Amino acid sequence: MRFRWWNTNSNDPSDRWRERIGTGSIVFLLLVALGTNIPIVSAERSISDRLIDSFNTLRSLAGKSGGDVTVQPPVIPPIQLPVLVGDMLDGAQFTAASMIVKDHETGAVLFRKNEYVKRPIASVTKLMSALVVLEKQPVWTTSTQVVADDLIDTHMYAGDTYTLGDLWQAALIGSSNKAIMTLADAVGWPRPAFVERMNQKAVELGMTDTQFTEPTGLDEGNVSTASDLAQLLSSAVQTNAIRDVLVETEKNLYSKERKKQHHLWSTNWLLLGWIPNTFHSVIGKTGFITSSNYNFVAQITDAKGRVLDVVVLGAGTHEARFTEARDIANWVFEHYRWPGEETATTTQM
Repeated sequence: MRFRWWNTNSNDPSDRWRERIGTGSIVFLLLVALGTNIPIVSAERSISDRLIDSFNTLRSLAGKSGGDVTVQPPVIPPIQLPVLVGDMLDGAQFTAASMIVKDHETGAVLFRKNEYVKRPIASVTKLMSALVVLEKQPVWTTSTQVVADDLIDTHMYAGDTYTLGDLWQAALIGSSNKAIMTLADAVGWPRPAFVERMNQKAVELGMTDTQFTEPTGLDEGNVSTASDLAQLLSSAVQTNAIRDVLVETEKNLYSKERKKQHHLWSTNWLLLGWIPNTFHSVIGKTGFITSSNYNFVAQITDAKGRVLDVVVLGAGTHEARFTEARDIANWVFEHYRWPGEETATTTQM
């Protein structure tokens, strides 16, 4: 007698496909899925006999190589992380409300202070705005007029004409609010759609505690955490169009309408050397509004080529965001031993 693997009187809709294709087809599909070289048996024999033969053949093939080659599982070497030498630093000595330091290569957190607390991020917002602008592949030589919005800005005036390249540099070097808003308008999305894409991008980057309300950072509704901003920083500086501008110290803008040239400096005082430091490079973005206090995110590289992603949020003064970023980076470089290093300095701050 032939048998079935299911109840033919079943009213479960999930059983209907079995009745339509038949038992022989199920066995055939099973053998094809397993990918074995089992010979085709006579259709005259019973299903049960064919099943016994098939599974006996499968048993005989167990442990043998299939196809032309034997595939070995990949060998994944363990990740080697920096190792702390001595005791962890007390974050209370910093004025910053939130901080995080990560090893850029491995993502290991080397120092933390309230890293999951949501705070207004001010002009650090512009890093996300810049990523969204780049998705529209702007033509940098195209010219446009500065928006008429009443935005705090000391670098340009409404109606001035600049290329998108000039606006890009003004937005990231001098943190011009009118420049980034003009760019956001110029790429062709309505403003609500632009902001919606900023929030979608945050989700894609794993920034689950981040919310954007507009592109400049002037609105205190733009909030994030030190942990999330470390991810934004890392993604932004891996983008050449952003990285190449954030290493520039200054920019000259010329207004045809006012027939006047305007000079702007980078807002990154570690890059300018106005805050003394011995780093090989500091690529960063600042942010300040009253409700956020002083923010700074930076990728810092030392003379040995070690790279840290550093986030400082809510520092007490303009200079403190830079000195505290410098001091915590120096402390991490001195108190962690990287793979391949024999010792780490243990001097106190």
